[in-house]
Amino acid sequence: MAEMTPRQRVLTALARGTPDRVPWMENDVEETLQVRLMARLTGKADYTPPEFCRALGLDAFGYHFPPAGQAMAGQSLQSTESFHSSYYYPTRVTFDFVPPWIAEMGSDPETGRAYVERGLLTSEESIDLFDQFLPDPEHPARYERVQKWIAEYRQEFAVFARLRLGAASVLESMGLDAFAYALCDNPGLVHEVHRRFSEWSARVVRHLNELDFDFFWVNDDVAVNKGPLMSPAVFREFFLPHMRTVAREIRKPWIYHSDGNLFPLLDDLLTLGMWAIHPIQPAAMDLARMKREYGDRVCLVGNIDLDYTLTRGAPAEVDAEVRDRIAIAGPNGGYIVSSANSLTDYCLEENVLAMAEAVRRWGKYPLSSEY
Repeated sequence: MAEMTPRQRVLTALARGTPDRVPWMENDVEETLQVRLMARLTGKADYTPPEFCRALGLDAFGYHFPPAGQAMAGQSLQSTESFHSSYYYPTRVTFDFVPPWIAEMGSDPETGRAYVERGLLTSEESIDLFDQFLPDPEHPARYERVQKWIAEYRQEFAVFARLRLGAASVLESMGLDAFAYALCDNPGLVHEVHRRFSEWSARVVRHLNELDFDFFWVNDDVAVNKGPLMSPAVFREFFLPHMRTVAREIRKPWIYHSDGNLFPLLDDLLTLGMWAIHPIQPAAMDLARMKREYGDRVCLVGNIDLDYTLTRGAPAEVDAEVRDRIAIAGPNGGYIVSSANSLTDYCLEENVLAMAEAVRRWGKYPLSSEY
């Protein structure tokens, strides 16, 4: 098979075809880890997205990149209320189009990581906060800047935008307690909150469709390891219709991301029309079952363990796990190697490098019979 470009490789796999080798891409590589890896691999503190992908061996990019090595802690891009100016006029290269949490935020003093302390969308009166928090989805500045970045940096790589369908925004911005009470006491509030988030994202997607993105990565957590955060009936009534508001606007290949065990919701989720499912957490979902039952419907992305292997394991364990996942999901294509969430700043550098080497060693088609 002729050698493909990284972009061709990714798009072939997303279409459930067989590329020249199994691609590798990540939903995110947190900035502090990027800087450490590039210092180790190249000695450079300032770098472009394709330079990072080329050094590590990734086939796509679409997260954010620090200016001159000035890395930002994970999740901090959504941590402020006065988000509008930085959204319209970003100071760092970013391909994120996710709305901010409408919430009071906290920050870990040791790591700088932001987290939700308390959701603020808990009453009819709080709906006015949408005007305060959400930037104007029609403002042209960010789209113009991102299109210039794509033209400047694409080169041989696939480029993706990150966005949401609204589910995670509802759960985080209401808080699980307020959400649960509202299901019984004020179901109209749940619908209104989800409608507002989804319609905002739908308007953003209409603009993104006109840019030169290759695909979208849609992040919307609805589950934990034991199962979904709501019953299938609640999901169908309160989530699926609003998520469809965004999905029906998408005109490019797209990946759906949710942590946790999605099996109870998966048939409903697939009606949204995604091309791929990520991250297929090994603690929550069986990759062999996914390949057997759903591999003819969606591309499978992920399943390299973040709980232990990439963060506390040894490089040899990373190599064995990548080899195993390719053996399970790689035959006949339709599989992309990825972590079971993202490459966080607490991943061990040597394990990320072992992952890169394992993809090169075991991922070439036709796949090795020596598994």
